[in-house]
Amino acid sequence: MDKKNYLELIKYNASLSLILFISTSFYFQSFAPDYFNFNAFTISELSYFLNNEKLKYFNLMFFIKALLDLSFAYYLKKFFKLKFFSVEFFSLFIAILSFGLLGFFPSSKNKPIHMFFVIILFLSFTLFQFLISKLTKNQNFVKITKFFILIQVIISGLFVLTNNINGIFEIIYMIIIFFWLSIFIRKFLK
Repeated sequence: MDKKNYLELIKYNASLSLILFISTSFYFQSFAPDYFNFNAFTISELSYFLNNEKLKYFNLMFFIKALLDLSFAYYLKKFFKLKFFSVEFFSLFIAILSFGLLGFFPSSKNKPIHMFFVIILFLSFTLFQFLISKLTKNQNFVKITKFFILIQVIISGLFVLTNNINGIFEIIYMIIIFFWLSIFIRKFLK
């Protein structure tokens, strides 16, 4: 496979990683007790209910998603000719690194560190969304991105204010990101 075809293939990895992460979360839910549901627990809190063997695979899911996302970041770096320490690339890199580290610090064992990485992930990915939309030089996409960010912030705020951060919230949030990514990839990564 030549380099151009390889790059074309990896531009979809961020979308693929979201689908993979959500579907494997539902798979791992099947190993939790009957009273476990995503309305009462976060995806990360599945780690409380898994035996050590399943927990290894569950944590691996975070790393696989992060690796797929890193390949997408590589694609963006090449496509937009970004430097590693450019704010656009580095904010995405920090978001991906934060997500991957969640596998090292499951909420069942390291809740404060886990929450720290969740906050860093949210802030850095939101910054990335805004900055990368500006790079497209398409004012309609910048407006759409601001709208998506507003929805993400409102939904996050509602769940935080009601003290109800759970798997449903996380899945809704990831679906919103998936739709934003779909627009971004389809319209601007040609």
